[in-house]
Amino acid sequence: MLVWYSMLTLMADALEVIDMRLRQIAAGAGSTDEMFLMVTEKLVAAEARTILIRGRDCGDVLDHYRKIVAGNVERLSAAKVVGRA
Repeated sequence: MLVWYSMLTLMADALEVIDMRLRQIAAGAGSTDEMFLMVTEKLVAAEARTILIRGRDCGDVLDHYRKIVAGNVERLSAAKVVGRA
């Protein structure tokens, strides 16, 4: 049951990050650093394979990516607040 919860919260957080990034791009407020980060995150997504090869389970993969996505949500939310001020 916990794996499903982790998957659902990761999916919801990832959708929130996508929404915030697309809104920034549409508003012309997206920085080049953010765009570079967005692309490099996709390129290093092979970290999941490394975690599994090391004998860890899918819960560890989910925890790893939840931390990354939560950091994105926090950073983008802070940028949104600063952008409105």
